[in-house]
Amino acid sequence: MLNRLEKLAVTLTTIAAMTMTGCGKVSPNGAANRLMGSASAASKANGFLWGVSTAGYQYEGNDNTSNWAAWDKAGKTVERNLKAADGLHMYKTDIELTQGLGCNAFRTSIEWGRIEPVEGTIDPQAVAYYHDMLREMHAHGQTPVITLHHFSHPQWVAEQGGWENKETAQKFARFAGFCAKEFGADVDTWLTFNEPNVYLAGAYLAGGMPPGKKNPIAAFIATKNLIKGHKLAYAAIHANDSNAKVSFNWYTAEWALRSVMADNNQTEGEKAIGSDNWMLDEAVKSDDNGGRTLDFVAIDYYCKLSVANVLNLPRQDKWTVYPEGMYNALKRFNKRYNLPVLVAENGVATWDHTKRADGWNRASYTVAHVAQMQRAINEGVPVMGYIQWSITDNYEWGTFSPCFGLYRVECRNQNFTRVPTEGVQAFKDIIANGGTNQAMLAKYLPGTTGGINIPVPVAGNGSHGSSVNGW
Repeated sequence: MLNRLEKLAVTLTTIAAMTMTGCGKVSPNGAANRLMGSASAASKANGFLWGVSTAGYQYEGNDNTSNWAAWDKAGKTVERNLKAADGLHMYKTDIELTQGLGCNAFRTSIEWGRIEPVEGTIDPQAVAYYHDMLREMHAHGQTPVITLHHFSHPQWVAEQGGWENKETAQKFARFAGFCAKEFGADVDTWLTFNEPNVYLAGAYLAGGMPPGKKNPIAAFIATKNLIKGHKLAYAAIHANDSNAKVSFNWYTAEWALRSVMADNNQTEGEKAIGSDNWMLDEAVKSDDNGGRTLDFVAIDYYCKLSVANVLNLPRQDKWTVYPEGMYNALKRFNKRYNLPVLVAENGVATWDHTKRADGWNRASYTVAHVAQMQRAINEGVPVMGYIQWSITDNYEWGTFSPCFGLYRVECRNQNFTRVPTEGVQAFKDIIANGGTNQAMLAKYLPGTTGGINIPVPVAGNGSHGSSVNGW
């Protein structure tokens, strides 16, 4: 027990320090000779998911049911989140924009607090709202990818002890089963938890998320219960949706500081705290009857982390951009779990819409990382899809300053006009082409393409394992 608690403290404290504020900087030219991925066969024609993402609390606004709404009201955030990006009223506009990008996937969350604002009471208006959102997705050619816990849960759960209460696992599974039964006709791809490693760190060690604790013992208890919640939810979803594919998305990075996230970035034979990957393994290896509780691996990749980054705590717009880390992450997760991999999040932040000091922008970042994804695909990694974070600027857990949106939105001023960034055209080009190519590198990363050979992809050719049959 003590050994695992020590591992949890190291793992979660480090990611908490980075994630709540960010990672360092490098220029696009510095990554030039690492952009060696050749074009993938990934295309909508063969089932590959090109998508965008968002999350209920960050995007919808108008919330008075969740732990985050109570946290915000209590004055524990930098600025209030009243309407977020007004996704509650503008989801139809954003789904249309997503179709205009050429996407065939839209990821968001079904908010537990909206569905069950009082324990045991289902809100029919919330159910109707999510049904309509899902219908809109399908009407515009979008495959829904649905998260059930994106850092937020009902305030009544928080008042009962949150994830320190062992009964929360059962109650979350009940919610998951309800969603699978109610919405399963429209949803087959489910994520139980968004970045559980980040959530546990922020909520129970760093104190930056509700309930705001800095207690390794509480973190350990919450981790055990959350893992149990995933296993029970996995079973409940499958019991109510025969076509379901279930996972959760794990935050990873290129770790200059080895073993901090215990996600198998070590060289063979290297041993260090976390090298057994215990947290992720325990969550997905089996249910109580010995069966698996993971149908695919989902990862969120953004940047490179070093010791200096953790100590200096830079902002999101100063995260160290390292495209090759995308390739490394896809390779190691597929190798470890022998499952298809979904890139559930990948994106880049600016700060209040100002240019980044390192020269990266949304277009160059996306092209560079998709090229590295293609490199992994061409080496046999079965990648299910690539989902950009995020469709619009939104509320980044306490502040509107970090801006990740393909479409700029002045959330702070409640001017909800969607304004395209340079990333929009780049993502359109990528999707239309089925991936990056030499011309895109030259266009979006000028001065970086010398010696790089990225052939034009052949749409619909699945020879490089770019899709998973039937998914």
